[in-house]
Amino acid sequence: MFTTLGLSGEPFVGSDVGGFMGRGDGELLVRSYQVSFLAPFCRNHKNIDSYDQEPWRFGKYYEDIIRKYLKLRYRLLPFLYTTLEEAHRTGVPLFRPLVLNYQNDANTYNLDDEFMIGNDLLVAPVLRPDVTRRLVYLPEGKWYDYWTNKEYKGGSVVSVEAPLETVPMFVRGGSILPLGPEMNYVGETVLEPSFVIYPDDRGEAATALYEDDGLSPEYANGVYRRTAMHFSGKQKQIQISVSAPEGTFRPQPRTASFIISTALSPGRVLLDGQTVPRAADGGKGWSKNDGTLIIRILDDGKAHKIEIE
Repeated sequence: MFTTLGLSGEPFVGSDVGGFMGRGDGELLVRSYQVSFLAPFCRNHKNIDSYDQEPWRFGKYYEDIIRKYLKLRYRLLPFLYTTLEEAHRTGVPLFRPLVLNYQNDANTYNLDDEFMIGNDLLVAPVLRPDVTRRLVYLPEGKWYDYWTNKEYKGGSVVSVEAPLETVPMFVRGGSILPLGPEMNYVGETVLEPSFVIYPDDRGEAATALYEDDGLSPEYANGVYRRTAMHFSGKQKQIQISVSAPEGTFRPQPRTASFIISTALSPGRVLLDGQTVPRAADGGKGWSKNDGTLIIRILDDGKAHKIEIE
């Protein structure tokens, strides 16, 4: 229903998570959240005369899994908000059937148990009880398992584990996912974005983060911010280019982080030609741990070029 509504020109979709009538159980509620945590409208709602279905209704085990996905929803809000702004501006929905993005791939024509969020996130939820493994079709290109970072070649069907704690999710190679902090509500803390980079087969990736004040219609008067960035990683040199933002919205002073999985051990990191020091206690600079390179810079609303050698 979500994907069909999107194709019909209605991008703001949602459902009564867990179902409005009748009696469900903890498994049904968890699997419902594993779809709805990515929908624009996410609400657990139930007929007052039916059985309770709050996340804690069925015990701590189910409650903890639901909490995991609601926290992830808040982490993904920069990505979701950017994709919703695209829907507002272009009419292309956030919640998409695969055929919308891959119209020349006949394997997607009747595929209705997977969906895309924007161009970059593929989700293959479990839609039947007592299922802990499922087949997932990945279209052409390179794909990354969101949870493990394992790489897959597209144009194929893969069998993946899907225990109740896990909904299979894959990130398209060539994308950069903008993430935020875990929050209990929007605006609880300063949104310091993290950009997780997933290169394609050519070592390239790109995105454009959209932001506004989240409260007023001033975006229509140009009070918004759209920041494009491009990643290129070839041989032993990595470059990240951040454009000067479009629009007049200025967020609070903050740090931006770039996260890359790489075997490269940096000899040096440069920001606009100046050496970047190793970070201390999560501050600005760079750090490398377990194959993950993190670079933190001041987000000052200017164009920047990061070079890693």
